[in-house]
Amino acid sequence: MLKLYGQYRSRAFRVAWLCKESNIPYEHHNVTINVEGATCKEPWYAALNPNQRVPTIDDDGLVMWESAAINLYLAEKYNSPLWPQDAAGKARMLQWAFYIANDVEPPMITLQRHRHMLPPEQRIAKLADEAEQQILPKMKVMEEYLAKNRFFSGKDWGMADFMVASVCYSMWFNKFPLLEKFPKFKSWLDASMNRPMAKEARKLRE
Repeated sequence: MLKLYGQYRSRAFRVAWLCKESNIPYEHHNVTINVEGATCKEPWYAALNPNQRVPTIDDDGLVMWESAAINLYLAEKYNSPLWPQDAAGKARMLQWAFYIANDVEPPMITLQRHRHMLPPEQRIAKLADEAEQQILPKMKVMEEYLAKNRFFSGKDWGMADFMVASVCYSMWFNKFPLLEKFPKFKSWLDASMNRPMAKEARKLRE
C-alpha cells in the first residue's frame, strides 16, 4: 500500500487531497516539521528524503518527494479521474502546475509568513509588501484566464485545477484580503475547496 509521510498541516495535505479525489488508499505516517525534535530530522526519515522536508511517499518501493511531482505521478499511475485524456490536456496541466509552483507560490509563502504566520515582532513589512507586488500580476493572469474559461483544465475541473487549488489552499484558509481583488479566481477557489473530496481532505488538516 502507498505510504504517505508528513503531517497533514503541511504540503502532505496536497497528496492526501489527491488521494481522496482519485480513490487511492494509503497509509499515513505522521512526520513533524518546524517543532523541537521534529521527526523530519531523524536519520530514518532523512534516508527517505535527504531534504528532510515533507511529504514523502513510498509506493511499493518507489520513494519520492516534492509534492507536485508526487501528485502528477500518483494521478497518472492510479488512473485518477482528474488525469487529462489527451496531449493538449496534459500540456495545459503542466503549464499551470509549473506556473503555480514557480510564479505564485514563492511570493505567496513570503506574504503569508510576514502577514499571517510569524509572530508580529518577526514580521518584516517590506518583505510582505514586495511579495504582494510580485503576486498581484500573477493573480491577474489567472483571473483573466477564468474570465474566459470555467476551469483551468478545460470544460471540467481536472488536474490543472487541482494543481492550482492545492497550492492556493493556504490563501483560501487564511482568507487573504488580496483574493477580493480577483472575484473570478476567488469564486473558482471557493468552489474547489468545497468539492466533496476537498472537504474530506480538509477534515484531516483543519
